[in-house]
Amino acid sequence: MLARFAQIGTALLTVPLTLKYLGNERFGLWMTISSVLAMATFADFGVGNGVLNTVAKAFGKDDIPGIHKAISSGFTVLSAIAVFLLITFFSIYSFVNWPDFFNVVSPLARSEAGPAFAVFAICFALNISLDVVQRVQLGLQEGYRFSLWQLCGSMMGLVGVLGGIWLHVSLPVLVVAIAGAPVFATLLNAIHFFGFVRPDLRPRRDLVFRTVIVQVTKLGGLFFVLQVAAALSISADNFIIARMLGAVNVPEYSIPQRMFGVLSMLFAMFLAPFWPAYGEAVSRGDMGWVRRTLGRSLLRVLPVSFMASALLLLIAPKLIDLWVGHRIHPPFLLLLGLAVLSVFECCRNLLGVFLNGANALRFQVALASSFGLACIVMKVLFIGRWGIVVLPWATILGCLAVEVIPWILFIPRFLRNLEAKPERLPYAQGQFNPSAIAKWGEAGNIPQ
Repeated sequence: MLARFAQIGTALLTVPLTLKYLGNERFGLWMTISSVLAMATFADFGVGNGVLNTVAKAFGKDDIPGIHKAISSGFTVLSAIAVFLLITFFSIYSFVNWPDFFNVVSPLARSEAGPAFAVFAICFALNISLDVVQRVQLGLQEGYRFSLWQLCGSMMGLVGVLGGIWLHVSLPVLVVAIAGAPVFATLLNAIHFFGFVRPDLRPRRDLVFRTVIVQVTKLGGLFFVLQVAAALSISADNFIIARMLGAVNVPEYSIPQRMFGVLSMLFAMFLAPFWPAYGEAVSRGDMGWVRRTLGRSLLRVLPVSFMASALLLLIAPKLIDLWVGHRIHPPFLLLLGLAVLSVFECCRNLLGVFLNGANALRFQVALASSFGLACIVMKVLFIGRWGIVVLPWATILGCLAVEVIPWILFIPRFLRNLEAKPERLPYAQGQFNPSAIAKWGEAGNIPQ
């Protein structure tokens, strides 16, 4: 919680400071670059999430050798992806007109567009390789370790931005502070965790297995499609505005979007630890806990997110004035759409966490692909006529039209199928595990 609040607080503090320092167009350039890289979260081809699920499943079966193999094999694949992305990016860097790509017009913004994006890309690629430590800690349900280092990264980023503004540095140097600090904190986390806390889990060449690489990459491929769909449906908004209306119009949307995004970030903070917990529970056959937890989560998240969004909508205009002054004046329909969308996002995150942990990825891939395509088509078609107001409403309409009914039909049947599968039992397939059987029996289950 402390790490997440620090991350949110840093974002809230840096927005008015950088908006005043950079001006609307350069700030819009920064937000657009951030959005492009947010869309590129799938650049690890889903392997990071594949490692998380593989570690959580092995942890649920008390399979320590399986955890070792997943870590070493996953780190090898992620490092190879990071190197490939850096080589590819710099091989095409000089052939792309970055100022035109980001649709900026002032001489200063045009001179900074390419270098700023290059710095972001380097930090992004480095984080792909180092991300294995976060996935392992989450899979082992020790995410608090990563959060402590994330807290340090947020603080370092804030200090860097304040120092950069004080020294009047250029946008690329400012990017080093805000994007490089979390990467440095993740590096320190990896050194501490694999060097001192769990040296037995340190990636080793002799623990890299082709079969595990295939398993992780296959699972990662499904996550890859999910991440692409998420980028198309949500993260592409600022880029669409920049390309079709100009980067100068991005702050009018990105600032209130970030304000309402705080709600989904807070709920994501509470829901994230349930991902590996669902994976472990399903692996151990504890479906009673899965049903209870999913039901209770829905009964809490829906009303609380609705009330929080309604309250934020009421005070949004005053908050924006206090936050960034009178530089932007978002229309009420835009604020209302973002408020309704935040409720949808909280519920979608809840269901996504459960389905990810339970490895129900093929269903999500089919659903998310249709949802992402519907969102991007509606936004591109309608933004020219109705402006930025249409963006959150297009996402809401896509969710209602594509996702809601399949969720209602699929999830109850999926739970029944999980309970019916004999391999979910802790002693299935000749694997005698006294600890798992004891826990399974305590849940009130009676072996057939």
